[in-house]
Amino acid sequence: MEEGAQRTIAAPARLRGIGLHTGRPVEMTLRPAPEGTGIVFRREGGPAIPAALEAVTGTAHCVTLGGPEGVHTVEHLLSAAWGIGVDNLDVELSDAEVPGMDGSALPFVRALRAAGLRAQASPRRVLQVREPVWVGRDGAWAVALPAAAFRAACIVTLEAPGPGDQAATYDPLRDSYEETIAPARTWGYERDVEALRARGLALGASLDNTLVVGGSGFVNRPRFANEPARHKLLDVLGDLALLGRAIRGAIIAVRAGHALHVALARALSEQEG
Repeated sequence: MEEGAQRTIAAPARLRGIGLHTGRPVEMTLRPAPEGTGIVFRREGGPAIPAALEAVTGTAHCVTLGGPEGVHTVEHLLSAAWGIGVDNLDVELSDAEVPGMDGSALPFVRALRAAGLRAQASPRRVLQVREPVWVGRDGAWAVALPAAAFRAACIVTLEAPGPGDQAATYDPLRDSYEETIAPARTWGYERDVEALRARGLALGASLDNTLVVGGSGFVNRPRFANEPARHKLLDVLGDLALLGRAIRGAIIAVRAGHALHVALARALSEQEG
């Protein structure tokens, strides 16, 4: 997210899809919100749940906000909003999970742009990384470094028969989020499907919304040669959006997932005081 004035959308937008994990159909309505609101989720008839670090109650395979009665798999929508600079948004869901759409953030970007982006009076809040912040566990790590502007890089390791290490970078002054990051789909291993579904996960995953690594490489065609790394970068942006700030600093994530992304966001929040 670049620095500047806060923004919301000019008109409501509605999307329908299937939850990547629940497999259930869900309707989502995006509405404009006043400046300073941030992004707020609500299930029909339920309480407002802010997209904020204090609301995070789960990071296994997706980000959950608000506990068992809350919402989950919020990261792709948050990434889309952060990537194109939407600060304030009211999100109403008919079920517990944000619709998976095609497994990327691109449908959300298109819906937000179609609704129109409206500038608001207040300036966007900015978090300046003042000194290096590092979090890590089991060979995975993420770091934030002081820098004059935001940029990010990710490295993922795809185990055999995947291609091994992949890297992706994002500099909003050089790269179009909509073209280089948003289209990258979620991904996983064919060998893990049954175990995940036995745990009630990935019930809505298919070759239409997931890039699958099978016994001889990718089962379906990647949109980019390094699509897994780009999607991991998409997740990083969505998870850092929980700070509710633009970031002035450089982010590097190596083999990290939602738990470490959120841990890095918490460490940055603590540094800010």
